[in-house]
Amino acid sequence: MTSIATGFLKRIGHKGNLKPKRVSLEEDTYTVEVEMKKLGAIVQIDSKTHEIKAYEIQPKGEEGSASPLSLKNLVLSFGISAVVNVALYFVFKMLGF
Repeated sequence: MTSIATGFLKRIGHKGNLKPKRVSLEEDTYTVEVEMKKLGAIVQIDSKTHEIKAYEIQPKGEEGSASPLSLKNLVLSFGISAVVNVALYFVFKMLGF
């Protein structure tokens, strides 16, 4: 079923890296979840005829996008705090504290 889903996605124009993530069978319908670089797809396939019944393509949500503790955010936070620390040091030194 994963080859049917990935083949279908390639035929409709998604040529990049397609990774089948999960397959489930409910009644007569296989549901295949496929992970792409910036998108996710859900393809429903009839288990008897192997025809595509429905599909949905959506941008990836919470997974893997900009996490709050990424290296870029950590370096940016450290840089801002260092600049504020140096500025406050000179302000207090000028005021005599």
